[in-house]
Amino acid sequence: MGRSHEDLAAIVTFADALPVAIWVGRAPSGECVYVNREFERILGIAPPEDAARGNYVGPYGVHLPNGDVYPEDRMPFERVLRSKRTEVIDDLVIHRHDGERTHLRVFAAPLFADDGAIAFVVEAFTDITREVEAERRRAEGERQLQAMRRLESIGSLAGGIAHDFNNLLSIVTLVAGHLRTGEDDASRLAMIEHLEEVAGSASKLTRALLGFARRGKHLSAPVSLHEIVGSVVELARRTFERRLEVVAALDADRDTVLGDGVQLEQVVMNLVMNARDAITAQGRITVRTYVASFAAGEHAIVGPGDYAVLEVEDTGSGIDGTVRDRIFEPYVTTKASGAHKGTGLGLATVYGIARSHGGAAEVATTSTRGTTMRIALPLTSQPLAAREKRAHCGIVKGRGTILVVDDDPLVLRMTVKAVGGLGYEVLSAQGGADAIELFRTSRDRVTAVVLDMIMPGIGGKETYLAMKNIEPTVRVLLTTGWSLNDEAQHILDLGVRGFLSKPFDLAGLSQALARVVAA
Repeated sequence: MGRSHEDLAAIVTFADALPVAIWVGRAPSGECVYVNREFERILGIAPPEDAARGNYVGPYGVHLPNGDVYPEDRMPFERVLRSKRTEVIDDLVIHRHDGERTHLRVFAAPLFADDGAIAFVVEAFTDITREVEAERRRAEGERQLQAMRRLESIGSLAGGIAHDFNNLLSIVTLVAGHLRTGEDDASRLAMIEHLEEVAGSASKLTRALLGFARRGKHLSAPVSLHEIVGSVVELARRTFERRLEVVAALDADRDTVLGDGVQLEQVVMNLVMNARDAITAQGRITVRTYVASFAAGEHAIVGPGDYAVLEVEDTGSGIDGTVRDRIFEPYVTTKASGAHKGTGLGLATVYGIARSHGGAAEVATTSTRGTTMRIALPLTSQPLAAREKRAHCGIVKGRGTILVVDDDPLVLRMTVKAVGGLGYEVLSAQGGADAIELFRTSRDRVTAVVLDMIMPGIGGKETYLAMKNIEPTVRVLLTTGWSLNDEAQHILDLGVRGFLSKPFDLAGLSQALARVVAA
């Protein structure tokens, strides 16, 4: 049945009002016979004159989601001609002439002539860019959550191992201190110094593992992120090879975060050093900051609020896909060889510090053109804190009776020997139950208690509370293979006078014990 000009004009008007792009092509040539307004809006152009069968991809800028040019033989028009039925395609991405990227879902259907041949192909396009981006963000968020859960599990294991190693290192450092006392032979002193250096290096590794495991507590004071970044960038400019350009773009209008300046400086330094090592020839390292606000549920890891975001971008070769999802795990490194071969603890430390500060660490982007690492830290409105300097001193002797409590017999034996060498009388108990009973019968003699926090059965907290019930003014120095974490802080808040992380040396033990005795 024929249509009047008025009917055809009405159909065109209706088609132009549709929120769906319409394209009609003649078969089999592929000549475009009609498009509506929405088609030009979505694709950004009117149908080019040279756009025809076998030459759709170039004129329209059609690509696959991975960025490759779309195969001509997979275009909707070609699929319909082959199948002679409606096709649904949702893997087209238009690289528009204005630089935008538009993801399309296309419904392509044949219109048949009286002889059964396909006369026209009608294609309806919908813009699914928001849908694709939402799915990408959801998938990325799920990937981040899975990575975080895996890292938390690895962190628990790493923290436990570091705790046990710190117990063993305490024995080494105390033995070294004991051997040093009264030793005059230069060769023996050199060996002792070597032993102390090895123990110190091992202690740095365990601290890095504890940092990754978030078993350490950072100082909590307002600090300027820009001040930290500025000092690291200045150091990098002075010390890096001249082939590297180090640029700072500090665009955050607020930069005060609540945390530990020393740890945050370590984060920035580790990221800048990693960026340096990723660039094998001439290149640029850009350190930028800005403020980002996240609504509830918007970020996969951090909560709602305002964050100072730090990004370190390099022009290196990027991170291999097999490593990216494991990049923050301990002993995973991209520096397999060369002068800057890594241990794989740098980014693990970055991750642990960022998370312990209530923030997040992530690989923002990576490709063969470079990598951008991103750190987000919660902003604070508190004023900046003044810096303090601490005085250092050596071994401090003392008087009185000290009760030493530890479940590890080797640690207990060496701590008893070390405390005795400081001039104190010493009582010892292996475990909480024995310690409570010994304190009950000897409380009039005990000046202070050196108490291990993690013990099987009756732990450090329960032991302290039992002693406090016996003698409310009991002086306790808490020791642990962890760093100062929330559990230790809770015990300190209950009234414990001091805290000492393992491994400790003789000087550190003597100073901490002297402060507790004098408290």
